[in-house]
Amino acid sequence: MWRRSTDGRGRLRVEAVVAATIMAFAVLWWIAANWPAALWGEDEPARAMREYIEAAQRRDCGAVIDALSRRSRELAGARAAGRAGVEMMFCDYSPAPAKLSEFETDRIRTEDASASTARVSASYTYERLFGFFGRGRSRHNYTMALEDGRWKIDLSEHLDSESPANRDARAMFLVQQTWVAITNHQRSNGTLTSDPQIVRNELPGFEFPELRQGIADASAPVNTLFVTTGPAVACISLRSASGTLVMVKVPQADSPGTYQFGEIPAVCDDRPLSRPYHGASSGIR
Repeated sequence: MWRRSTDGRGRLRVEAVVAATIMAFAVLWWIAANWPAALWGEDEPARAMREYIEAAQRRDCGAVIDALSRRSRELAGARAAGRAGVEMMFCDYSPAPAKLSEFETDRIRTEDASASTARVSASYTYERLFGFFGRGRSRHNYTMALEDGRWKIDLSEHLDSESPANRDARAMFLVQQTWVAITNHQRSNGTLTSDPQIVRNELPGFEFPELRQGIADASAPVNTLFVTTGPAVACISLRSASGTLVMVKVPQADSPGTYQFGEIPAVCDDRPLSRPYHGASSGIR
């Protein structure tokens, strides 16, 4: 009896040590991911990113544009031609859901770097479900390029309309508009739909591309929307101009949607996809 009791206490001690170790690793991971960067020091790419954000926060638009790579400035100038001007258009521009001036300057970190390029991430906060669940924090990765001895922010992937990132962003925008139309119909009629005409009628001011019933595959025409319904779910899918397949599942009632890109299912069922879908903030990354 005494030995069994001792063995039981020993097992409890081992379980307590394992639990404490897991908790310690979780705390260390959180600190590494969220703690202000000042505690870890700041390298040159991270400093350039901080100065870029600070210039936007004080509305020094000339310094913001000067912080961009040569290719980024060329593409920005082409976009601004005949409009308000480069500084006006790009002083607070960010490819992330947040404006540049809304990024935090004390949580910038260099993710990886080589002799001439680096990947630096910066954090921003956002409202969870219109503020009902407080604020969350997310990060965006910026590409940096070393030019003439200075680290510059390279936005060329985002500013070039033919880049894979922009092609995928266009695809996600089309999916989002279809998702809005289907959820609007569900709220007003209580049912999901895959009828192309009903989808178009829900957003009369938006010009949808071709809509087909079914599920997109690798041979599907680029940016052609496919919609179908399954058990208590509607599935929206397409193939982007970069060749990426994407699917969003719209569930019945007020359940959250899910999405997936790359490999997508060949059937529309009620099993959730790999990622939660948050509308415009959900992308192909």
